[in-house]
Amino acid sequence: MMENNRLYQTIFKRKSVRNFDPSPLDRETLDGVASQFNKLVPMVPGIRTEMRLMTNQDVRGMFKVDAPHFLAIFSEEKDGCFLNAGFIMQQMDLFLSANGIGSCWQGGPKPTKGLRSVDGLEFVVLLAFGKPKEKIHRESVSEFKRKQLAEITDIKGKDDLLEPARLAPSGMNAQPWFFTDGNGAINAYYHKSIIGDHMNQIGVGISLCHIWLTSRHLMRNAEISVGPSSTREGHRRYAYAASIKLT
Repeated sequence: MMENNRLYQTIFKRKSVRNFDPSPLDRETLDGVASQFNKLVPMVPGIRTEMRLMTNQDVRGMFKVDAPHFLAIFSEEKDGCFLNAGFIMQQMDLFLSANGIGSCWQGGPKPTKGLRSVDGLEFVVLLAFGKPKEKIHRESVSEFKRKQLAEITDIKGKDDLLEPARLAPSGMNAQPWFFTDGNGAINAYYHKSIIGDHMNQIGVGISLCHIWLTSRHLMRNAEISVGPSSTREGHRRYAYAASIKLT
């Protein structure tokens, strides 16, 4: 529970770090990062995933930050795999930030050609990390450049759960999600995109991770379900992603 509270508190001050000390972290710190892998909670338990540590030389692509280390997540291809990857990796993002290690999501770069699959699992997304050469935390929530809550949800009376989702990171800070209320659950939708569909699903997984951590902080149980894709009523650009029900 103490670890959960640290991650929850980090939601409100975490920032993307893009300026890193090029020197690698010491072995003890890297071992601590790797040991966290076994503590990660999946959003969809039936999807097999693997996390791998990579070096700067193992990664190529546009908009890559110059970091000494990268985390790569690999997954089997199943419904909800991108949501699940975002949900899992965000736990690592918050863990790194909570421990004074800078991190930054990498939507464009990929592992080099020979490293794009692991044990039959396909590469999904990267997280850069290392010793920061800039301020690692925000001073207040006012420093976040995010949409207003009313722009990402029509739910009333659940600001304590949805404000952390509003603060979640996403590609270009696009916040490609919308939350509605239905049958006692928070239903999450993602913005459909021809070129960025999987990244938008990863983004929703990140935001759902924030809701899940918040529910645990509030001492409530959260059940997350992924169902058949459907279009949000009245908004054809949004597709259903998942639902989270709190008890």
